Amino acid sequence: DQTQLTSLGHDFDFVFCRNVLIYFSDDSRRKVIEGFYTMMKPGGYIFLGHSESLSRITTAFKLKRMGGGLVYQKPLIEEG
Repeated sequence: DQTQLTSLGHDFDFVFCRNVLIYFSDDSRRKVIEGFYTMMKPGGYIFLGHSESLSRITTAFKLKRMGGGLVYQKPLIEEG
């Protein structure tokens, strides 16, 4: 349940959410990603499936190349 994500804590370095978001509406994806953002440490990473992207959902995470793949990183310093 995306509404309960933040009850898991606020100190995650990594979130693996592979091949899940493709089944959600854009609005539901946005809510889930906002929950991930809240529960992650600055500098934390989200790992998504190959067919998933945050480009239409949020600009809060920075796209990074890691090894042979792409990951999203929460900025070390909150912008705003």
